[in-house]
Amino acid sequence: MTEEMNNLEPTNLVETTPTTPSEEPTEAEMNALAAENVETADVTHGDKDLEAAAEMQAEEQNYAQLTKQELVELAQNIVKEKDLTEVSHIFKLIKPIFEQLLADERTLALNAFVEAGGNKDDFSYKSDGTRETFYHAYKELKDKRALELAKQEAERQSNLGKKENLLKEIQKLLDEEETPESFKRLKDLQSEWKQVKNVPKEHIERLWESYRLLLDRYYDRLSINNELKELDRRKNLDQKIDLTKRVTELALETNINKALILLKKFQEEWRTIGPVPKESNDDIWNRFKAESDKVFEMIKALQADRERKREDNLMAKKEVLAKALQFSNFNSTRIKEWMQNTTVVNQLMDDWRKIGQVPLKVSDEIWNEFRAARNQFFSNKNGAARNQFFSNKNVFFKTLQAERDTNLKVKNELCEKAEAIAAMPLDWNKQTDELKRMQEQWKKSGPVPEKISDVIWKRFRTACDNFFEKKAQHYSSQIEEQKQNLETKKELIAKLDELLSREEGSNILNDLKAVQDSWNNTGFVPMGEKERINKQYQELNDKVFGKFRQANQELRDMKDKGHLEAMANAPNGAQKIKREEKFVLDKIRGLRSDIDTWENNLGFFAKASSENPMVIQITDKIKGAQRQIQQLEDKLKTIREFLKQNPQN
Repeated sequence: MTEEMNNLEPTNLVETTPTTPSEEPTEAEMNALAAENVETADVTHGDKDLEAAAEMQAEEQNYAQLTKQELVELAQNIVKEKDLTEVSHIFKLIKPIFEQLLADERTLALNAFVEAGGNKDDFSYKSDGTRETFYHAYKELKDKRALELAKQEAERQSNLGKKENLLKEIQKLLDEEETPESFKRLKDLQSEWKQVKNVPKEHIERLWESYRLLLDRYYDRLSINNELKELDRRKNLDQKIDLTKRVTELALETNINKALILLKKFQEEWRTIGPVPKESNDDIWNRFKAESDKVFEMIKALQADRERKREDNLMAKKEVLAKALQFSNFNSTRIKEWMQNTTVVNQLMDDWRKIGQVPLKVSDEIWNEFRAARNQFFSNKNGAARNQFFSNKNVFFKTLQAERDTNLKVKNELCEKAEAIAAMPLDWNKQTDELKRMQEQWKKSGPVPEKISDVIWKRFRTACDNFFEKKAQHYSSQIEEQKQNLETKKELIAKLDELLSREEGSNILNDLKAVQDSWNNTGFVPMGEKERINKQYQELNDKVFGKFRQANQELRDMKDKGHLEAMANAPNGAQKIKREEKFVLDKIRGLRSDIDTWENNLGFFAKASSENPMVIQITDKIKGAQRQIQQLEDKLKTIREFLKQNPQN
C-alpha cells in the first residue's frame, strides 16, 4: 500500500465537528472520512494508470485456466512490460497454480514409470525447462522490485528534505515584515508543497501538522491586501466545490480499487488547497464529507457483494472437496477402475480451478484439504496393491500401444493419399468415390495414441475438406466458364477462316501457332458443343497447315541457309553453327520428353473415353509437339547439309 493510502485509517463514519467553525477541518476530521473495516488492495502511485487495476481484477479468474506453457509465457511477458506492483500481484496469483501444475506433471510421470514396471525409489524426474524459465522471470521481478523499493526510499528521503526546506521558507515569511510580495511567495510555496509527493511514513503527520499550523499563523496575522486574500479564499472555495462534485461522481464507480485511489487523491488535493471564506467553511466541509461517506458506503456494498460471491465459491469448492475425499481412500486391483477414477480426480482439479476465489481467511485451509485428498488418491494408486496387477496391466498397455501405433501408420497413409488427391484433383467423380472409401477405412482403423489423435484427425479432415471445396468451386463456376470458352473458340475458328483465305503464306505459321496456343489454353466447352467445335477446328487447322506448309517450308529453308551463311562469315562462325545445331537437338529432345510425359499421363485415363476433355487436351498437345519436332528436324537437316558442303567451317 503506497504512502497516499496511509492516512486512510479504518474508523466509524461519524462526522467530526471542527473545534473552531470558522477554520479549516483538522487532521482528525480529515481522517474521519476513512471507511469502516474497508478491505483495500495494494494500490499504485497517483500518476499510474488507474484502469490497470480494474483490468487486473477482471483477469484474476482466468489464470487458473492457463496451461503450464501459457503461464511461463505470461510470466516472461509481464515482468518486462507491466508495472511492478501489478506484476507482483499477478505472480501472487499464478505462482501456486504453476507449482501445482508441476506437481501434477511429476505425479503423472511417476505413475507412468511405476505402471511400466519401474521401482518408485528409482524414479528421476527431469523438467522440460519451463520451471527454470518461470523462476528466472520471478527472480527478475524480485531484483527489479528491490531496485524499485530502494529508489522509492531514496525519493522519500529526498522529498522529506524538500518539505523541511519548504517549512523553513514559510517560517521565514512569518518572521519577515508583511508585503504583497510575501503573500505571492506563500502561494508559490504552497504550490511547491503540493508537488512534493511521498515522504517516510513516520514523518507524514508531523509534516502536515507543521504545515497546517504555519499556514494558520500566517493567515491569522495577515492584515494587508484583504481584497487579495478574499479573492484567494473564493478561488479555494471554487476548487473545493469542484472536488466535491468529483467525489459525487465516484459513487457510480464499480471498481473498488479505482474508487479508493481516486478518493484518496481528492482528499490530498483538499488538504493542499487552503482556506475558504469563513461563512462557507462549514458548509463545503460537510458536503465534501457527506459525499465521501456515500463513496465509502458504495465500496462497502461492493465488498459485501464480492464476499457473497466468495462465500458461494466456498460452498462450491466444499462440494468438490467432498467428492475428492471420497476418492482419497480408494483402492483396487483393476486397471480399468484406476484409469476411470484418475480421469475423475483430474477433472475435479479442473472444476476447482474454474470456481474462483473464496474468502481469504479460509483460502489456504480449504486448498490444503483438497490437495491432501488428491495426493492421497495418487499415493494409494502407487501403493502395495499395484504389485497384484501391474504384470497384467503392462501386457495390456503394451498390446494397446502396439495396436494404436499400427492404426496411426494406417491413418498417416490415408492422410498422404487424401492430401495428394486434394493437391491435384484429376477426375472429380472417381476421386470423390475414392475419398469416401478412405473415410470408411478411417472409421474402421481404430484409435491412435491420444496425444496425436486430434492432430491426425484434423490433418485428414483438412485434406478432405480442401478437395470437396475445390470440387464445389469447380462445378459452381464450370457452366459459365464453359460458355465463355465456347465464344472464345468460335473467335479462334473465325481467325482460321481468315488465315485460309490468304493468298500468300508469310508469317502464316506464326499466326497458326498463336491460334493453336490460344485454343489449347482456352479450356473446356459445354458437352453438347464439344464434338462439333473440335471437329470444325481440326478440319480448318489441317486445311490451313496443308495449304501453306510447302511454301513456308521453302521460305524457312531459304531463311535458315541465309542465317547459316551469315554466321559462317562472322568470327568463330563454325562454333556458332555447332552451337545452333546443339540448340536444335536439345529442343527436339525436350519436346520428345514432353511427349513421353503426356503419353504417360494418358495412361491414367486408360479406361476413360476418348471424348474425355482432359484426354482431348493432352492429345492436342502431343500433336502440336510432333509438328514442332518435324520442323526442327528439317532445320537440323539444313544445318548438317550446310556443314557438309562447307567443311572448312
